[in-house]
Amino acid sequence: MRYMQYKGVVEREYKKSLRKIMYEICVVEGLNASLGAKKLGVAKEIFVFWRSFYRLDKNQQLFDQAVDSLDQMKFLHLNEAKGIDLSRPLQHEDEQSVEGLEELIERMVEHYKCKHAESGGLDVETGKLPLYEFAQELLKEYKNGSLLLEVKSKKK
Repeated sequence: MRYMQYKGVVEREYKKSLRKIMYEICVVEGLNASLGAKKLGVAKEIFVFWRSFYRLDKNQQLFDQAVDSLDQMKFLHLNEAKGIDLSRPLQHEDEQSVEGLEELIERMVEHYKCKHAESGGLDVETGKLPLYEFAQELLKEYKNGSLLLEVKSKKK
């Protein structure tokens, strides 16, 4: 039999499209190629072909999710970058304080968001953006006291 003949047999047996059947077996049930092929009553090679065709292999799914999240972030930073003026003067330029650090981190976050928007997410330097966003979050936790509480809770 050919792939299309196997497809017809499986679809008639399950009364669903092959895409739905493969989704249930690969994603919902999480079966590997051997068990999935056995369940459908087809050769492992056919099952692997179908799984690859419908992009239901775990690595393919992870890749597709990564691409989707990059696309979403591209538009997210594109909208945020429109309202950023990087040429405005720093207020705490001549001092070394928590406020000065906070302002510098905020400016670096803005800088990398603009770079991300300009390059369409392809600039390698924009990989530093999550680091600066994390530092920004830590500063917020420090200022509102939750970081101190967390450190004290870890002592016990």
